[in-house]
Amino acid sequence: MKTMLNPLDEVGGAPIGRFHWTFGILIGFVMLFDGYDLFNAAYVIPLVAKTWKPDPTMVGIMLSSGIVGLSLGSVLQGLLADKFGRRKVLVAALFLLTICNVILALVVTSPWSFAFSRMALGTALGMITPLVITYINEWAPKKQSNTFTIWTFQVGFSLGGISAGIVGITLGQHFGWQSIYIVGSASLLVAIYGWLRLPESIQFLALRGEEEKIRKLLCKLRPDRTQIYRDAGFINAKAAEKRGSIKVLLSQKYRRATLINWVSGFLSLFCIHGLTGWLPSMVIQRGEAVSSAFAYGSLIMVASLFGGMSSGWFADKVHSRIKAMVVWYAAAAVAMAFLAMFSERYMMIFFVAAAGFFVFGAQAVLNNFQVMSYPTEVRGTGMGIAVGVNRLGGIMGPFLIGVLHTINSDPSTTFIGLGVALLLAALSVSLGRAATLQPRTPAPEGNSFAAK
Repeated sequence: MKTMLNPLDEVGGAPIGRFHWTFGILIGFVMLFDGYDLFNAAYVIPLVAKTWKPDPTMVGIMLSSGIVGLSLGSVLQGLLADKFGRRKVLVAALFLLTICNVILALVVTSPWSFAFSRMALGTALGMITPLVITYINEWAPKKQSNTFTIWTFQVGFSLGGISAGIVGITLGQHFGWQSIYIVGSASLLVAIYGWLRLPESIQFLALRGEEEKIRKLLCKLRPDRTQIYRDAGFINAKAAEKRGSIKVLLSQKYRRATLINWVSGFLSLFCIHGLTGWLPSMVIQRGEAVSSAFAYGSLIMVASLFGGMSSGWFADKVHSRIKAMVVWYAAAAVAMAFLAMFSERYMMIFFVAAAGFFVFGAQAVLNNFQVMSYPTEVRGTGMGIAVGVNRLGGIMGPFLIGVLHTINSDPSTTFIGLGVALLLAALSVSLGRAATLQPRTPAPEGNSFAAK
């Protein structure tokens, strides 16, 4: 009698090996370009403003166009990925990213064409981020899922943000803003390699019953079990929900998880974009030079790298994403409180680093929690909608802080406001203990992929 195996259990029980390293490095390069193109706007806009001298309203349109694209891409990728697979949509988004970089570097000649091109680029970025988070989680070993996912995602993303600063300050200053997008067009190499080498999600293939493709991928993942896979059959994952359905996200089964993902993610990105967007101005207001203000921005990105890796390790150590997020959000709120109380340079440096460490670290674990709140058949949609809603918080953060800054220009007031938002994020996340993912296929007890 043929042995029947659950392919999800085989992936979850696999030790870290060559397959994971190859996959992780490739995804790391994807995230490097994602982070590069996301953060390079901070260096492009000032140079563009000198070239075209747009009025403040037009500058706002040029900035917001990319954010609009991010939200559109987040929703679009979910609807597509649950129907056509993670691999095809991710590769398509990478090619779109490359095309947009080329257009921005060689074709764009006015503020309006820049805004439309930046919106298209934002759409590609909006597709990549949630899709990569879903993709990594569906290949991650169960025992090291948080560590593997966050290292793979965070290292490339942070290095991309740091690279954007280096390229902007060097090439951008000497050769014009177009040179920043010429460098970004190197994403073509990653797109081509991804087209040739990226594996499809095992969970997606299981839903479609593509047994031979599952067999080949599992042999690459766990070569020591090749003989077992050659003679075995595989349990097909039967979709209990309509693929790509938005309505199901608010059904009784997933409503609690969905609302937690939306609220906590909204507050999290509200704080991240509010802090990174206004920190230079607040630092200058407290007496620092402009060069020092940009150094604080780099400090946050470096701290975010270590914060993300540490939070993933902690989540695996305590076997709970919930506990890790509550601790990290609460610690970030404490750092904001100290920033409100102290304005001395060394205190600012320490607590700005602490704020970046904890708020980005919490966000990294939240990404994992969100993606594992849903079964495979609606995971892309669930993650896409969640990221889209969360990015509304990213849009509102700088805006509402600007309103607060108009009412009371003291930076301490802003830091207090961010601290309160972080405490609310910790509270909303703590309600997620009951929001766990139900296994979609028969599996041994304790081996389900749960948003713990």
